[in-house]
Amino acid sequence: MNSDLAYDLRPDLVVTTLEHEAVVLDLETKFFFSINPSGWAIGELFETGATPAQALEACRQAEAPATIEAQVQGFIATLIDEGLLTPADHAAAEPRIQFAGPWEAPTVTKHREPLQQVVVSAFDPTLPLAE
Repeated sequence: MNSDLAYDLRPDLVVTTLEHEAVVLDLETKFFFSINPSGWAIGELFETGATPAQALEACRQAEAPATIEAQVQGFIATLIDEGLLTPADHAAAEPRIQFAGPWEAPTVTKHREPLQQVVVSAFDPTLPLAE
């Protein structure tokens, strides 16, 4: 991961926030991802473009504990590896984190099955009928 390269959230992601956490649907792969509150506070920085170095500095400015710096870097690397971030040609001047909750290690969890395997048809003959 190049900490000076700017990244954006991919435009074909659907993000829903629930109590500061986020559920992300990748419309390309149809996989869901769950991101905890600390992770989503960081993830939001990439809505307007940010570098991993800027994200780490924004965490410091938001008074995240120094003990989670390696986990922040790993979290961003996971977002990149999963294809949720895409290289950008710009970065925000000074991205800021809007987060008031308790800091914990940021996590992103990929759900095991893609959407097309989760959604079932009411007309599927393999499903038992309700009685």
